[in-house]
Amino acid sequence: MLGTAGLAMAVATACFAAAAARFNSLVSTLLTAYVAYVANLGLVTLALSPTHSVTRGGIAVAETVLLVIAIGCWWLRGRPGPALGPARAAVREAFSDPVTIAFLAGVVVLLVYEALLASSPPNNMDSLTYHLTRAAAWAQHRGMYWIPNNPEVEVDAYQPLAEQQQLFLMVTTGGGSLYALPQYLAELAILLSVYGSSRRLGFAVQPAVAATGLLAMFSVVALAAVTAQNDLFAASFVAVAACLLLGIVGLETALAGVAAALGVGTKLTVVLVVPILAWLAIARGRRVFATALAGGVAGLLAVGMWGYVLNTAHTGHILGTGTGTVQDRGSPSYPRSVANAFDLAYGLMDTSVLSYRVMYLLAAVGIVAAVAAAAWWLRKGEPRRAPGEAARSALPFLAPVLVIAGAALVAYGADVWGFPIRGPNGFINGLNSELNETYGRIANEDYSAYGPVGIVGLLAAIVLTVRAFLARRADMRQLALASALPVFLVLVALSSVWVPFLIRYFLLPAVLTAPLLAYLASSRAVAAAWLAVAAISIGFTITNDQPKPLVNPYGLGRPWNLTLANGLRTNSDSRWADALDAYAKDVPRGACVGVMPYTNEPVYLLYGTDLDHPVFYLPFPDPLGAARSRVLSYVVVSSELPLARQINAQFVQGGWQKRKLNDTWTLYSVPKAGSGQCFE
Repeated sequence: MLGTAGLAMAVATACFAAAAARFNSLVSTLLTAYVAYVANLGLVTLALSPTHSVTRGGIAVAETVLLVIAIGCWWLRGRPGPALGPARAAVREAFSDPVTIAFLAGVVVLLVYEALLASSPPNNMDSLTYHLTRAAAWAQHRGMYWIPNNPEVEVDAYQPLAEQQQLFLMVTTGGGSLYALPQYLAELAILLSVYGSSRRLGFAVQPAVAATGLLAMFSVVALAAVTAQNDLFAASFVAVAACLLLGIVGLETALAGVAAALGVGTKLTVVLVVPILAWLAIARGRRVFATALAGGVAGLLAVGMWGYVLNTAHTGHILGTGTGTVQDRGSPSYPRSVANAFDLAYGLMDTSVLSYRVMYLLAAVGIVAAVAAAAWWLRKGEPRRAPGEAARSALPFLAPVLVIAGAALVAYGADVWGFPIRGPNGFINGLNSELNETYGRIANEDYSAYGPVGIVGLLAAIVLTVRAFLARRADMRQLALASALPVFLVLVALSSVWVPFLIRYFLLPAVLTAPLLAYLASSRAVAAAWLAVAAISIGFTITNDQPKPLVNPYGLGRPWNLTLANGLRTNSDSRWADALDAYAKDVPRGACVGVMPYTNEPVYLLYGTDLDHPVFYLPFPDPLGAARSRVLSYVVVSSELPLARQINAQFVQGGWQKRKLNDTWTLYSVPKAGSGQCFE
């Protein structure tokens, strides 16, 4: 009860703080609540960590203090409520249009399905090797700290704000059941931000809803929302910052700076879109830029910079020694940077899991739609409009085959330049001729991009924005957002070494450009066409999500009924499922465990489903002595370690029993071990 109260108070604090701001926009109020909630969890876990007070009791005390302060501010501000008048008018306008209702219904269905998937245990490797492992170690330690002896550089050196959310949730709930909540809430914040930005750029309610709905149906958005990763979480601050920068000068623009700072405290790649946010602020005037900058400095000082401070203190490098390789950082060079640009562009050509049959069928429908649209406008005596309307009607249906053609064009250009993508000398490495599919027609959050509607829609929106700007129908704000995708591609190409995982980082420019998708809803018929193709694409994608497919290829049941072990088997990680089963059988609940893993191994599994196993990383050259000093009865060692044989010899000669959990992990135990009591 105490833990649940801490989480409830954090939510209440955010709501009272947002209400106290007295914004005339419900969108701004809700986004402020989101920023306040995230900052609250980050600040509380950070402040309580030095005294090892990140416990249910410590959190409850801290949240009580913050809640009292928030209520006091709200009371002094005249006990304001949310501004519902404009929101009611927008709802009435939205529900007056059947296509807009269909968009809203599609998004709701998708979000409900994502919530069902999020109720199943985490089973993708990034979550188990890094994100959740880090948070579980902190929860055990009762605070954030530099975890000694762990081989995974990401666990210590990557920016911590997303894992601080996980830490708070683990402590307050007593486990990792809410692992997907940060990403899921981030998706909601992104969608709300995109709608708000679109409206503030001058679009009507219906096209703004259409833009929001299309973004929700991007492949990587839906797939990432049910993981413990941090891509959506980082992107949410970028989207929120852009929306608030478009709002009323003052508190909103200061909060935009705070949001950007939280993003920088979550993921280093957010830095690459800060120039776009700065351009957006400058486009609104020097006062907006100065206010946002002040908010950014405050956000960095309070929450966003401390991961960088810890890196500097422990490694002497602001980004952490050894992170360059795992973050795929590189310096601009020729020809590598040019090759990167081709590879990134190819990786964005994503057909999701649509079969060729479906794609060709959609193309045929598009041709029919084009002919019908042209005939309609010719019949109305407006021949000049016929070609344009025909193209607008056909474009969404042609999107999948256009992606295939675009990929071929990129591959041809790369080959001519001397950087082959396909064939025996190509890079591929995770992307095959089926475009971002890894194991047949299934989807994966690590490889999927925007989907065919997403990439074609974004490129079309960019073209339409530039055209409107040249015709003086759009201003510098829209041009800044339209530049996000090409600028980000160039910056990533210059600063990175290509790996397929870079593609999911392109969520950041996507959420900035997404408000301009409203340009695509030029009429009800065209908007309906985009919705139909997007719904088909995301339907195939989300139900064929490799970690959590609707129809389990191994006959293990629906994704929301999976156990952790069966979830691993579903995600083609049977060896780790076998290790988990053997571990649960041989190690009693509550026993303390020493570990010596190698990189990219799911150490989170060793903490137990309810985090009931304290886990300690043992040092070399004397892991046996460290295990004895901690009174450990169980130790798990990876055979992938370069010195695995020497470690094995120590424990065998020390009289420990040995059992293989799988082909990688070996369990050593003291004969007749009891509960394995230990201490920190």
